[in-house]
Amino acid sequence: MTGIRLSLQINDAAARDQMQDLLDRMENRQGFFKSVGELMVRSTSDSFRNQRAPDGTPWVSLRPATIRARERKGQLPLTILRSNSKGKSGSALAGSVSSIATNDEVAIGSPVRHAAIHQLGGTINKPARAAKIYRRKNADGQVGRLFVRKEEADVVTDVTIPAHTIRIPARPFLGVSAADERAILEMGIEWLSL
Repeated sequence: MTGIRLSLQINDAAARDQMQDLLDRMENRQGFFKSVGELMVRSTSDSFRNQRAPDGTPWVSLRPATIRARERKGQLPLTILRSNSKGKSGSALAGSVSSIATNDEVAIGSPVRHAAIHQLGGTINKPARAAKIYRRKNADGQVGRLFVRKEEADVVTDVTIPAHTIRIPARPFLGVSAADERAILEMGIEWLSL
């Protein structure tokens, strides 16, 4: 047999203990992955707060129609993916991001139904549908042009809302930034350090 072979035996009890500790850490990785998951959830919160993708790309601005719709609802249209409702900041999507760690990996995501379309972008095809519009009569008996709440209506009109599409631009909030990569590397080094 050609080549070389090296056998190593550690006689120092302290070195053996440190080596065993390192091997034990490598066997039980869930704590490390849990820490990475917590870091990524915080980083995702930063994406919502800064309205930027993890790579730093700004999210596509809200369309004027979306801004008007929020204003009609009494919401402040200041942030994307967070409909600041009557001064209460927050969003079911932004608050739903969580992580699950196992011994082999960490998964970060949101169970909210519309999370994927906001992350990836896409088109929603809305079929035609029947609806009712509610209006009031003016003082002169003419039907007003403004819509009112059902309970305030004098006139109810059946209408058909035509089929249409809604295009949602991608606004990535999940992902690993360069700063996240550095932090994860530092966490790994610290986790493995003796």
